[in-house]
Amino acid sequence: MSQQPVIGFIGVGLMGGPMSLRLVQAGYQVWVWNRSREKIQPVVDAGGHAAADIADLTRRADIVMTCLTDTEAVSSVVFG
Repeated sequence: MSQQPVIGFIGVGLMGGPMSLRLVQAGYQVWVWNRSREKIQPVVDAGGHAAADIADLTRRADIVMTCLTDTEAVSSVVFG
């Protein structure tokens, strides 16, 4: 039996919030980061973990997922 990967989720807004919550409910260890920090609270309350910053999230995760509003947001998060 293999261990489930740790998931990092960047962007927990209208779509990312429910997606990351579902991963927590499915038993995954999920680390979340969002530009608006208050949006991560429901995921943390459900058992997810708040990353201090994106670098912290990427160090902890085996898989990183993003759910961001547009190309500019992706570029800012990935390259900024």
